[in-house]
Amino acid sequence: MIFQTIVRDSGWLSGACALGKSSEQDAPHLIYMPERRLSKDKFLADVEGCISKLGWVYIVCGEGVLWENGTPVSATEGVDSFSNIEYGAMGGSSAALNLHWIINQVMGIRGEFQITESLSMCAIDRISELDRQQAYECGARAVSLAEQEVSGVMVSIKRLSSNPYSYELSEVPLADVAIRAKPLPDEYINERGNFITENFINYAAPLIGEITKFVTLKNVKVKI
Repeated sequence: MIFQTIVRDSGWLSGACALGKSSEQDAPHLIYMPERRLSKDKFLADVEGCISKLGWVYIVCGEGVLWENGTPVSATEGVDSFSNIEYGAMGGSSAALNLHWIINQVMGIRGEFQITESLSMCAIDRISELDRQQAYECGARAVSLAEQEVSGVMVSIKRLSSNPYSYELSEVPLADVAIRAKPLPDEYINERGNFITENFINYAAPLIGEITKFVTLKNVKVKI
């Protein structure tokens, strides 16, 4: 299974998919982020290693992940009216679809891929209480600034402490953040570039609230 996350140039959401893991067997097993170029040989080796060890593999990829030569994994041969190669949905393809195709063609393994697109932007039923609180506070601060006729800034959340978690609101110049993506720091990505590190878990854990727990059935014997 391959799951594609949004955000073209940074892997925050891709990495966050690992926050629900409680064991090695749990998905996801591999995470590929735009901050690290992807090698086809290493990718296939990663997939084969997981399947050999666990019997299956669940992969997460960011929509903007790139090959080693800088070509988007989502690239297709489709072109627009200006002879530019079309990428992503407009090109009738995606990173998840192409990675799925490569596994099938090289390893002969069938699978599935999922692309949720806007679903992750509007699933209010999945929001954490902290997320709701901070969103409200940011909106209130923005209204206050507008009333003061302050312009050209964006409300930001500045973390003061991770344990216990605390923060304060501040403002940053809009010119410093507009049309830019904040990349994952190197210490949040493992050496092979196919998963996140414990440092990322420690950073993100305070933000997500309580995670739903599911029962795992092991070595169940049914007498018929």
